[in-house]
Amino acid sequence: MALTALAGLGLRLIFALVVKAGAPLQGDAAYYHGQAKLNLEGHWFVNPVVFHERHHPAALVQSAQHPPLFTLVLTLGDRLGLRTETAQLVLVCLIGTATVVLTGMVARDLAGDRAGVIAAVIAALYPGFWVYDGEVMSEAMVMLLTVITILAAVRCFRECTTWRVVLLGLMAGLCALTRAELVLLIPLVALPTVLWQRGMAWRRKLALCGVVLLVSVGAMAPWVARNLAVFHHPVYLSDQLPITLAAANNSSTYSGPLTASWCFDCLLGVHFTPTEDESDEGVYWSAQAKRYIESHKARALEVAALRVGIEWNVYAPLRQAEHDFIEGWPTPVSDAWLIWYYPLMASAVVGAVILRRRRRPIYPLVAMFVVVTLAAFATYGNYRFRAEAEVAMVVLASVTLDAIWASIAGRPRPGVLFRPDHPGDGGASADSGGPAAPSREEVRV
Repeated sequence: MALTALAGLGLRLIFALVVKAGAPLQGDAAYYHGQAKLNLEGHWFVNPVVFHERHHPAALVQSAQHPPLFTLVLTLGDRLGLRTETAQLVLVCLIGTATVVLTGMVARDLAGDRAGVIAAVIAALYPGFWVYDGEVMSEAMVMLLTVITILAAVRCFRECTTWRVVLLGLMAGLCALTRAELVLLIPLVALPTVLWQRGMAWRRKLALCGVVLLVSVGAMAPWVARNLAVFHHPVYLSDQLPITLAAANNSSTYSGPLTASWCFDCLLGVHFTPTEDESDEGVYWSAQAKRYIESHKARALEVAALRVGIEWNVYAPLRQAEHDFIEGWPTPVSDAWLIWYYPLMASAVVGAVILRRRRRPIYPLVAMFVVVTLAAFATYGNYRFRAEAEVAMVVLASVTLDAIWASIAGRPRPGVLFRPDHPGDGGASADSGGPAAPSREEVRV
């Protein structure tokens, strides 16, 4: 695992500092980098694009285009002296390397040591992991936090203690503070982990569900309170959804080469004053998107389905790979990503079946696919929205590869959830309250 992490870090540094050497930050990456700099100067969470265009105190416009956590991480890096683009790229590469190790730990808990190493190797080499480390993008943080959330859920499912529930609720809240749609991890992962505990009294379950909600909502509360205080209209985790809906629902995205994608250029004809409140702009864009959807209801449903197809590479995959240059990814990288994706996804489906038959908890992994699908259906198809599901896909694929390895070696894996004699397989040890020995039914494959 350590050697794999070192190899993964080297690959990420080569991509970020050699392959993409000299490439300027653009789009969201420039936003995060610029906002972190302004935070360091005491101008907290203002729009860096407006400020850099005007260079005037009147242009210090409060912004909530993105949740705050990734910007705060970059701000901390700035405070520690990591202020250049190169230094921040190294920081993101370190985040990506941590994700490699934690992905291996999830697979190890679910399927054993060998599966953990397989998952770490895939995570180190798979373009769907390291492509985000060549930009100062929040997806690297999304992947790190979601893999910790999955690991916390798996271990809490195995032994549900108050502190593990607190950690799970905290991670779900931090995920939402990195990307808004990840707030769905609270009802899809955190609460089911408590509610599906066998042998636990309902009063205890309800109390722990209250802990989950208290911790996760408490983590988000300061940011939500700030947004409600500074904007004219209610803003919670982010105010980017209205303009995203407008960019995804127009004549260019309902037909032609941008079908089911987005068209930011379609919005450039509308001008706001530089100091316009972002929530006022959001009201305008929401109305624009609503009008277009209501006037094309049948087509809107068709396009929404195509968005999901783009997200999972079953509709126009080559077209989407060609369009990835907009995100700053070289086309050969997108092509390599596509080549890796199909066998990994097929293996992941098989891995989910294997884990289900072994009575291992797969809902934290499946939840990531659900969140990605819902986000694409509501907005547009983009591989960036798939970051959290890439983690789950690699874990599940490693389970399949481990099962194949074991089958070839003539040692099929047993189908039990808790195996005291194999703690590396996610089994409960004697001192953790687990069963002393598996029953005859539990050891049957």
